[in-house]
Amino acid sequence: KSISVFLVLVLVLICVSGLAAGSGMKLKDFTVKTIDGKDFTLSEVLKDHDLVLINLWATWCPPCKMEFPFLQEAWSKNKDRIAVIALSVEPTDTEAKLRSYAGAVGLTFPIANAGSTGLDSFAASGIPTTVLVDREGNVASVEIGAKVSAQEFQDLFAQYLPEESSHHPFSIKQAFLRR
Repeated sequence: KSISVFLVLVLVLICVSGLAAGSGMKLKDFTVKTIDGKDFTLSEVLKDHDLVLINLWATWCPPCKMEFPFLQEAWSKNKDRIAVIALSVEPTDTEAKLRSYAGAVGLTFPIANAGSTGLDSFAASGIPTTVLVDREGNVASVEIGAKVSAQEFQDLFAQYLPEESSHHPFSIKQAFLRR
């Protein structure tokens, strides 16, 4: 019995270290056609945002559907600094199916099928999977499982957002000091 417990612990450590190893690696640039017909290119979006959140999901996934309103709310509050792309990893999720789903759930951020991006490998352990990419295109975080509040997304953003955005000439703190 103790050998079984030991093996389970070793397996858990291997899985956790595998996720940690994904953090900091450079993510290969990709372009997808979103359901509204626009191109979403990671490197281009990072020119205007501090972070990109890639949500890997599928239309048949109840936890994915449950977390989307929270992601929508958190993104709405941060969309000047954080871009979101929801990539379905389900090959049968056609553009029409994704468009219908987005309308029914009330999603306004970009949505596409992961297709040949290779990003579906991040979802190998389950969906939804949240991949956070920093300004330099490095994977900052990979989290598997649904968020149950907008605050969970906000807390994740806060961990990785730089104190001062490079998109603003000065921070709020500096604005008060200049008065």
